[in-house]
Amino acid sequence: MTAQKSQQSAVVSYRFQRYFHMLQTSHYLAVQTSQRQLATPLTFFQGKTDGCCGLMVFLSLLVIFDLAKSSALENLSRRKHGIPALVWSAFQHTYFSGVHADEFVALVDSLKLPLNLTLRESKEGGLDRWVVDCLMRGELLAIVTANAKNSKFKHWTLALGIEGLVAGRESRPDTILLLCPSASEPSYRPHNARLRVPTTGPGSRAGKSAEELIQSPKSKVTSKPLHWLYESGDFATEQVRLVSAVRFRYADWN
Repeated sequence: MTAQKSQQSAVVSYRFQRYFHMLQTSHYLAVQTSQRQLATPLTFFQGKTDGCCGLMVFLSLLVIFDLAKSSALENLSRRKHGIPALVWSAFQHTYFSGVHADEFVALVDSLKLPLNLTLRESKEGGLDRWVVDCLMRGELLAIVTANAKNSKFKHWTLALGIEGLVAGRESRPDTILLLCPSASEPSYRPHNARLRVPTTGPGSRAGKSAEELIQSPKSKVTSKPLHWLYESGDFATEQVRLVSAVRFRYADWN
C-alpha cells in the first residue's frame, strides 16, 4: 500500500526545448520554405567595428519569412533593385551607430512588407514574461539586451526558441535560445547563444527569478525586470537584462 502511494505521487520531470518550426539544423542553420527546394542559410554576422547587429537580425528574419534571398542580402549595399536595395536605403545610416527599438520598428514599417510588428519595452513592465510567452507559442522576436551594470552597452539578437523544465503538468521555461550576429555559426543546433535565468548567485533573487516567469501575468512580481545570464561559446558569461523586444508575424498568419 505504501509503495503504491509513493509510486502514484512520483512526478515525472524532464528538460524541453522548442524553436521556430521552419528552422533546420545541420552543419549550419538554415530555413526550409515552400518556395525554395533547398534549405537556405539564414545567419548574418556583424563585424568588430560596426554597430549593425539590429540590421543583421532583420536580414535573418527576411530569409525566414522568405521575403528575400540570402545570397541577395549578402550583397546588400550593392543592390540597386528589390527588397535588399530598399532595406539598405532605410538602414544604411544605422550601420555603424546602431538603431534603437522604436526607430527599428519605424524603418521596417516604412518598407511596407507583409509583416506585423509589436514592440514592447521594459519600462512598460512584464517584458520578460511577455517574451517567454511569445516563444512558448513558437514566435520570433528581435530583442535588445543591455549589460545589467552598465546599460550603455546594448545588443540585438534574434530570439527563436525556448528551453526549460517540465515537472508533471507544469512547464517552467528558464532559457531563451538566441541567434546572435556576433557569435559563430551554430552547428547542429538552432542557437549560438542563450539567455539563462540564474538559479544561484547575483540576479537569482534566492532562486525565485525562474519562478517569476510562470507567475500570473497580473502578478506585480513580474513587473520587475529579471537579470539573465548571456552565455555563448564565443564570449565570457555576462549578466544582462531585456530592454526591448519586437515580435514579428507574417501578415497572413493573423
